[in-house]
Amino acid sequence: MSKKTTTIILIIAFLLAALFVLERWRDNPDASGEAPIAEVKPPQKEIPSELIDQIIGPFNKGVALMEQYQSVDAVKQFEEVVRLAPDWITGRLNLGIALLNTQKNEDILRAEEELKWVIERTPDNPYAHYALGMLFRHLGLFEDAIAEFQTVLKIDPEDADAHYQVGFLIMKNDPVAARHHFEKTLAKKSHHEKAALNLQRLLMRAGEKQRAQEMLKRYQMLKSHLTLKSPSGSGISYGMKYGEMGRYAEVVRAFGEPEGSLETHTVPAYTNIAQNSGLTQIAPGTPGWPGMSSQKTVAAFAPGIAVADVEGQNALYIYITGIEPTGMLYHYHAGQFSPVQNTGIAAQNAIGAFFGDYDGDGDPDLYLTCVGPNRLYRNDGEAKFTDVTATSGTGGGAFLSVGAAWTDADHDGDLDLYVTNFSSLTTETNGAPNFLWRNNGNGSFTEVATKSGISGENAASMAVLFFDIDDDRDTDLYLINHGSANRLFLNDRAGQYTEATSWFPELADTGPGLGALLGDVDMNGRQDILLLRGPEPPRLFLQIARGDFVEDSAFKSNTWRLEGASGGLFGDIDIDGDLDLILLSAAINGKIKHQIMMNKGTGHFESPVAFGEDRSAPDSRGAVAVDIDRDGSLELIVTRIGAAPEVWHTTVPENRHWLEVIPTQAGKEKVWIEPKADGLFVEVKTGQRLQVASVTASSGYLGSFPRRLHFGLGEQGKADYVRLFWSDAVLQSELEVAANQNWLINKMQRKPSSCPILFVWDGERFAYVTDFLGVGGVGFFIEPGVYAPPDPTEDVRIPPELIAPRNGRYIIKVAEPLEEVTYLDQLHLVAYDHPEGWEIYPDERFTGTKPFPTGKPFAVAEKIFPQAARNHHGEDVLDRIRKIDRKYAQPPKDTRFIGYADDHWIELDFGDQLQNLDSNASLILYLYGWVEYTYSHVNYAAYQAGITMRSPWIEVPDGKGGWRVAVPEAGFPAGLPRMMTLDISSLRKEKRMRIRTNMEIFWDQIFVGENVLGPELRMNTLQPTVAELRYLGYPSEFSPDGAIPTLYDYQRLDMGVPFKNLTGEFTRFGDVRELLKNVDDQFVIMARGEEIALEFDASTLPKLPTGWSRTIVLHSDGYCKDMDIYTAFPDTVKPLPYHGMKNYPPAEPNPNLSASEEYQRAWNTRRIVGN
Repeated sequence: MSKKTTTIILIIAFLLAALFVLERWRDNPDASGEAPIAEVKPPQKEIPSELIDQIIGPFNKGVALMEQYQSVDAVKQFEEVVRLAPDWITGRLNLGIALLNTQKNEDILRAEEELKWVIERTPDNPYAHYALGMLFRHLGLFEDAIAEFQTVLKIDPEDADAHYQVGFLIMKNDPVAARHHFEKTLAKKSHHEKAALNLQRLLMRAGEKQRAQEMLKRYQMLKSHLTLKSPSGSGISYGMKYGEMGRYAEVVRAFGEPEGSLETHTVPAYTNIAQNSGLTQIAPGTPGWPGMSSQKTVAAFAPGIAVADVEGQNALYIYITGIEPTGMLYHYHAGQFSPVQNTGIAAQNAIGAFFGDYDGDGDPDLYLTCVGPNRLYRNDGEAKFTDVTATSGTGGGAFLSVGAAWTDADHDGDLDLYVTNFSSLTTETNGAPNFLWRNNGNGSFTEVATKSGISGENAASMAVLFFDIDDDRDTDLYLINHGSANRLFLNDRAGQYTEATSWFPELADTGPGLGALLGDVDMNGRQDILLLRGPEPPRLFLQIARGDFVEDSAFKSNTWRLEGASGGLFGDIDIDGDLDLILLSAAINGKIKHQIMMNKGTGHFESPVAFGEDRSAPDSRGAVAVDIDRDGSLELIVTRIGAAPEVWHTTVPENRHWLEVIPTQAGKEKVWIEPKADGLFVEVKTGQRLQVASVTASSGYLGSFPRRLHFGLGEQGKADYVRLFWSDAVLQSELEVAANQNWLINKMQRKPSSCPILFVWDGERFAYVTDFLGVGGVGFFIEPGVYAPPDPTEDVRIPPELIAPRNGRYIIKVAEPLEEVTYLDQLHLVAYDHPEGWEIYPDERFTGTKPFPTGKPFAVAEKIFPQAARNHHGEDVLDRIRKIDRKYAQPPKDTRFIGYADDHWIELDFGDQLQNLDSNASLILYLYGWVEYTYSHVNYAAYQAGITMRSPWIEVPDGKGGWRVAVPEAGFPAGLPRMMTLDISSLRKEKRMRIRTNMEIFWDQIFVGENVLGPELRMNTLQPTVAELRYLGYPSEFSPDGAIPTLYDYQRLDMGVPFKNLTGEFTRFGDVRELLKNVDDQFVIMARGEEIALEFDASTLPKLPTGWSRTIVLHSDGYCKDMDIYTAFPDTVKPLPYHGMKNYPPAEPNPNLSASEEYQRAWNTRRIVGN
């Protein structure tokens, strides 16, 4: 070849390359020049393969301990990691960060050494520089700190945390530059509370009063939203505590390359089997981008698809709109989709289909969004549906409705329904308010979108996504709009939302939105969002920290040729343990085909790989990824307009394992889905890999998935654990779950909260007595803005046969076994010495209103039982209430609301027994029983249904054949089985009376007795000689006879119950006698799984005279608070109660605030981070 020819060839090659680069730059300007910043990850130096298994344990424990604020223990774990792999960058980095957080002088010096060691070997490591900056700031070396934070900004110019730190450190000397940094912070994190506050101060100093006032309002809104719910609310507050310093000051959770990530990511071979499986019906219409046509017809949007097990046989059905006049329900069995006839579904203009069990009977009901009125069909459990649109009130009227989602929006225990409206049928333009149909619990719904602040006004809405964006245990709402900004609303509970779109500007996309996919792409334990935008490229937003989303620049670069997609699915299609992405009818260079993007196992995707046939226009619509044939692989079922659906089938790769989590109801003959499954959040841990997913009612564009979750496990033969966080806040963990199964998991049936439990030494073992301080529950929801007033005192009678001295001491245990915090202010014993024929009971009951019971003793010598007793059905229940035997007169439960019952009573006939008693003695009614406590969220649900709980009252004959109220507030037993007392001296002339309520109360014994208490009663008080706060574990629940309620066994402790905890400062372990002496608001604050072990010197009591007995009563003073989502401040220890408050939460600060703060600093030094 001649030199001239060679030169010409080189010139041509150069020009072609230049044209390619120019063309790529034109189509994707970010392909060259500065790309958007995504998460910067520290370099990972390879760990010797033979050490990986040894390092996994301490590494994961260290990360978990840091998240629990136990940095001292975390240091020990990371020291072990470093011992095993001294050259591993991440191990040394995490050790440095853990050492920094102990804030001990000697550890600070070690932290500096570790962080500098990391920087020396990886100079561009933002974690090390940022953590070192925080260390210098802590030491007051501000110039050094500024230099480190500025280095971070050179590595990651958009890091909001580093901008905030620089701004904070220079605001005194360079306020102009500081303003720039705070504005950069708020541009990336508009919900950054401290940046808003500091910028407001700088604006005031600069004389910009109007902007300063606007920023002050912004700060106050953030602060309000942060404190009214919990510290884990939406406003971000930055301090010197772990988790508050910024994302680069947190330990790295990722354990290098996740186990099971293979070097090659082969695209599974998918085959369309629709034709051979019977799914051949064509949806009439012309292909095109959904929503882009000016026509308001079914074909412009449909078909949609919904999948569910409608008959409870663990077999899936699919419903497709847009085919046949009324859509079609198919049953899948043995490789065939068979049309189901005579279903009762008759909507002719349906666009979307969404299954959801709105009536809580286990079978999925069906809602259809339509052109014109929508339709709701109730399932009878046999694939027969009844149109209940009219009676439910969910039609909606003359709107074109597209998307919908079932969710428990108000967290009252039943499913509500959100519907997105694209337009009104009475106007030519697009856009219409959306609907939120609130479930009333009685088959009817009330539309409350505008009242709740989430109507979306007049946007053309296509889809909605419910998920917890701010980690505060309620579901927030992300609204996908077509042609206007998407909007985000944070759940404020009690039926109210706050718009937070401006706090999350990265999610306010303005493209032609179709829907959104939710999934943890990068496996950091937080769910990411992929936006589907029709004719415009999809966008992927990674959630790198709580509520902190950044657009994934790697995904943007990898899809620069992609012109749009009409649908999408997340799913682990190669069963290797990470989410892959399927884009449907994806346009690339004018060609339209499906595209698969395989996850590399790092959160980044391979380049798109096409599959399926070429299309002239985008025809894909609603789609689901589901294991329809239960073989472990995911089928892709794709509906099409103008064509038959597609069913893409593949098989599980060799040596790959999988798990499908199916949340089901316990005790049912059929496989019905658990009502609390919607919103269920699941973690699956296998070796080094942690996967998370949530059960959502709808996903993508017009896809409604079954309530089950599919996980690929790679080469792991089991899941180490599966952790389930149910929508009612119950946390459940299951260990070593076998792979390759459709795992039917029943929701754990347990009380999330009650009150402390009392155990006493009976001579042989620690015997269960009862629970107590239920009367002192704070923040208990009654109705919006109203909380039940607490009674901090309770006197608990200890049955004489249950308590015996050991070595001259009474030994008592006060255990906290449930999800709550206990504030104990005083504990002591009172010994009542009395003649043997007496029984002593304190004046105790739960009243809920003042005056509260006194706790003073009553003495009964002769028990007067009714001669007859009948319930509200007229049934004889006398033998049920004569003796304590756990055979109760039971209430008629209202199955909708725990703790509620239908109106019921027990009528007691004493004959003439009461009329002949001594009129000078008080007449006391004794009622032994227990109450099924309701919860705050249940009260909210009942409030919405118009039902009010009524505490027992007593009625007597009115002389006219009816009954009148004689005692309007009788009270009830405050928890598990115990005796309550009530003075009924005014009723001594009555022969008959009845105890009436709509509470779920179980009566075991009822009698009347004269109070024979006289001056001979002797009373002695015993203060504890030992009172030690310490960890215990969880006493096991058991039933001695198989009946309810379950009791507690102190001898059998469970050390691994997956309870949540409140966040805050708890009392240090050890001697707490000083705190229990006086009623002074200096509480022993104890968490779940802890106990106070008490001893009392019985030898100091006088010797009993012959013929006398002793009754011991525990006097307690304190409060407790549960974690129910509607309880006031359910996630935090604070605000602390105090005795002078009018109610909880306190409206005024504690008048003895300085003493309280001094006590807190001295005693409450054990910080726990919950949730």
